[in-house]
Amino acid sequence: MRELSQVLFLCFAACLSACNRSPSYSPAAILPLPTVDAASASKAENQMGVLDLPDGSKFRTTLYDLKVIGQLRTVHKLPYYVLSGVGCEECDANASIYIHSPSDGPMQDEGTQQRFDYPGREFSREDHRVDSKTRMFIGNCAPGYPDAVIWFYHSLGEDKLWHDSVLVAHVKDDHLVDGTPNVNVPTFGEAEEAVRKSRCREMSGMDQWEEP
Repeated sequence: MRELSQVLFLCFAACLSACNRSPSYSPAAILPLPTVDAASASKAENQMGVLDLPDGSKFRTTLYDLKVIGQLRTVHKLPYYVLSGVGCEECDANASIYIHSPSDGPMQDEGTQQRFDYPGREFSREDHRVDSKTRMFIGNCAPGYPDAVIWFYHSLGEDKLWHDSVLVAHVKDDHLVDGTPNVNVPTFGEAEEAVRKSRCREMSGMDQWEEP
């Protein structure tokens, strides 16, 4: 009986440990990035990332763990590059999405540079439950937005109910515009159909804790 009790205790402990870990998240893998006129990222350990631009010049960002996700077209200046990274070193900030054109000047520090949610699931630090799920698409993903980044949110509100919302970032008159459309709102079905037709791609998500 003593040996059986020990086995049961070990099984219980293993199950409890597994429950406390964040579940994995693996939406559709990101499609290959274009190689024509695209920037790439270079970085050294413990240093902010640098964009290697197509003309051979370099642009220093304010991001650690910098990655280039894609770009939004412009007419009279450098594209708006869609980047992922963290705006501070060894801090509690989550990985985020940043959209910036080097033609707009230097990026700002973590407190003032605009950032967008990284796709994936966000977990509450208090009870370890999922409090939001985000899907992110880039490209020609919905009618009226031929070159844009679109986020679809499924979030737990203060009323303890789940709510859906959409955010769109695109370029208008060579300036970045972002917000929730009041008309011509993109739908998740449109984005999925655009992915199937290779007009759009979804960025892989990851699990993160909510920021303190």
